[in-house]
Amino acid sequence: MKDGETMHTKLKKIGNSKGIIIPAGILKVFGLKEHDPLDIEVHNNELVIKKVKAFNPTSLEELFEGYHGDYQGEIVFDDVKGRELW
Repeated sequence: MKDGETMHTKLKKIGNSKGIIIPAGILKVFGLKEHDPLDIEVHNNELVIKKVKAFNPTSLEELFEGYHGDYQGEIVFDDVKGRELW
């Protein structure tokens, strides 16, 4: 599959919804696998589908990089197991 090349597909009924089948060639080019999260946007009356980039910060600095607002809320660490060393 080359940049700018077009593949045709049809909208299909999937349960109570509708969906499209993404051809195997496109899946391979973008490295997409079943259950990969995707973003769907509308730009100039066109649908744009993007693979969601994984974000796994390794420090608080990386987590808040580019943030310039005031934090209004409580931070909840839901992965606390107990007996952590601080």
